[in-house]
Amino acid sequence: MRMRSRPVLACIGLTDGDPSWERSFTRWPLGVCDLLVPAHTHFHPEDWAHRTRNLYQWSQPHNSFHPGSWEHVANEEMWQARMKTAFFLYDLAEGMEGDGKARLYQLSYTLYKEIVEAYPVYPPNWDRNMALACERLLRSGPQGPGVAERLLSCGIKHFSLYLTKERQEPQAPAIRSAIAQLLQERERLRQNLVQGP
Repeated sequence: MRMRSRPVLACIGLTDGDPSWERSFTRWPLGVCDLLVPAHTHFHPEDWAHRTRNLYQWSQPHNSFHPGSWEHVANEEMWQARMKTAFFLYDLAEGMEGDGKARLYQLSYTLYKEIVEAYPVYPPNWDRNMALACERLLRSGPQGPGVAERLLSCGIKHFSLYLTKERQEPQAPAIRSAIAQLLQERERLRQNLVQGP
């Protein structure tokens, strides 16, 4: 594949079978598409988050079509596209070390928070991803007591919402265990604040 001066977009995924493009290119999320960029291109996370933040205004409510219809599939793709940049940044952070990791977790958390707060009804996996973003940001470095408590509460809330919406989740016991741990941490934090130094 040769890229000249025009951008190359891959929409609704790339087919498996020919990974040769992966040696020369990387994918950056752009709504339901991915922008293929030369692998050596420097990525600026804040700029990309700003560029993709309000990419389109999809107005069809989530879960507004019959589950077996093509409209349901297309609508779900559009809804999931809203969180692709947040997930991409989270995934990048998972593979990093140092200051860059915390920066990417912070940006991912901010994007997840924006989309979760913007819609009263949204896909259940957004709650799971929001909870994970809260938890990872909490663990990425020292947080002030107020920030730590907000992140713990955020993780508890969104893991709980996820389990309420996804009753057949196979990892429910592990998620309940994570909720219990976050509750204990929050209680210890609150007790330390009351007792003082």
